[in-house]
Amino acid sequence: MAARAVAMLAYPLYPLSIVLGWPVWLLAIAQAEVGAGIGVWGFMWATSVQTQVPGEVLNRVHAYGVAGSVGMYPIGSALAGLAVGAFGTDRMLLVGVVVGFLTAAALLAARPLRTLGRVPTRS
Repeated sequence: MAARAVAMLAYPLYPLSIVLGWPVWLLAIAQAEVGAGIGVWGFMWATSVQTQVPGEVLNRVHAYGVAGSVGMYPIGSALAGLAVGAFGTDRMLLVGVVVGFLTAAALLAARPLRTLGRVPTRS
């Protein structure tokens, strides 16, 4: 889980690079870093869920996780549009940067998540 939180530190890089007005070639590098972070996050999340959740409830837990995260995309997109209209693009991008860093920091600060280890192989 600690590796997931560290990978999550890449998320705020892209909106920050836009606010700072980086040239296109640096934006491309920042987006590649974010993509790598998302890839590591997804891999580690799937591995954690599959190894930590008992098999008899795994499908249900996974379904709730997907519904809670992917299902919120349209709502988040709608609210983002309203927020940008009210507060401005740069301000909202900076809010996203701060929230991204704080989320990763909260995951790293939570000892049960930070120290979550592997489970012995199930038979």
